[in-house]
Amino acid sequence: MSKLVFSGFLLLIFIGFVVYTASFEFIKVGDNENEVTIQNTARNAMTQSINWGSARVNEEITINEEIAKEAVLREYANSISFNSGDHYINIYQLSNKPPLLAVESYSEIATPFNQFVKNFSDNKNNDSGETVTRSREVIIYEAKKTEK
Repeated sequence: MSKLVFSGFLLLIFIGFVVYTASFEFIKVGDNENEVTIQNTARNAMTQSINWGSARVNEEITINEEIAKEAVLREYANSISFNSGDHYINIYQLSNKPPLLAVESYSEIATPFNQFVKNFSDNKNNDSGETVTRSREVIIYEAKKTEK
């Protein structure tokens, strides 16, 4: 009987380890996708919002802030491919001179391990049982020379 109990205990530990490892890899994939998405979003939004007329006439780069805001939201919605959890994006700063875009995105990912721990924990607080991954991207266009 003790061999059966010991085998069952080892099986339970093995299943917990497999669930923990799978949850960790799930979070790792979600975090990597969040980071790549925000980098592509910020770069594409800045490219779309450049005022080319000002760049040609004055030899300085300026951006249209309204187009930049719209482009950030559109690009983020189009490039997110990890559909598990909720995704949020914040535009922290947007400036015309110097051309600056600072954005942050974060995702709330529910994993099986977090749900397992939440169900068996003694404190029943208001934790959602989700893991939050955050990524930030800041893009600044600066002049290489100070004189024309």
